Amino acid sequence: MDTKGKEHRLCYYIGATSDAATKIISEVSRPMSAHVPVSKICEKLKKNDIQICELKYERKLDLNSVDLSKMRVAELRKILDNWGEVCRACIEKTDFVNLIKELAPKYTLTNPKSDL
Repeated sequence: MDTKGKEHRLCYYIGATSDAATKIISEVSRPMSAHVPVSKICEKLKKNDIQICELKYERKLDLNSVDLSKMRVAELRKILDNWGEVCRACIEKTDFVNLIKELAPKYTLTNPKSDL
């Protein structure tokens, strides 16, 4: 219930949320429990709902190798949003960059999130 972003969208597509329109959990989970390859599962799901297989995750951002000052403000906001942070007093791009640099140790070391 407290998922966000792509994880919530996946749960919605398979019918695991309360507001989902369809329930195809068994059509996804049964083949997965039998270790059927993802490509085969997606072939079978094309008939019902292809949106599940079209979900893509963004590449992980390495803050040590990226120059934050060259990124767009929308990308910087997305980083903060993924962390669950909001910059209320940010007016300029440098404010976003400084906040991300300040919060980076908190989220890069203690919260390694693996891909699904």
